[in-house]
Amino acid sequence: MKSKYLYIITNPVYPGWVKVGTTWNLDERLHVYQTGDPFRKYKLEYSLYHPRFREAEKKIKEVMKYFALEIKGEWYCINLEMAKSRLDEQLQDYNNGEGH
Repeated sequence: MKSKYLYIITNPVYPGWVKVGTTWNLDERLHVYQTGDPFRKYKLEYSLYHPRFREAEKKIKEVMKYFALEIKGEWYCINLEMAKSRLDEQLQDYNNGEGH
């Protein structure tokens, strides 16, 4: 069975910005980002397994609108710890029966 992950990626070229996404394969996803950066500076900052990762991603992005200073596509100008907390909240909600 494939894994289901939520993740946060950053790049120091864009300080203060995070990308939240979903993937079946964290290593492959990071590799895809690295191909767009000749210096390979994208960093997987945080990830977690979530059984309903796509639904969780939508909820995270909706909530992050209220915390982000700016949004450009799927990138959010937001404190990294704040973004991590949004992922953790979704998993906690799921584990508490709110995401079933």
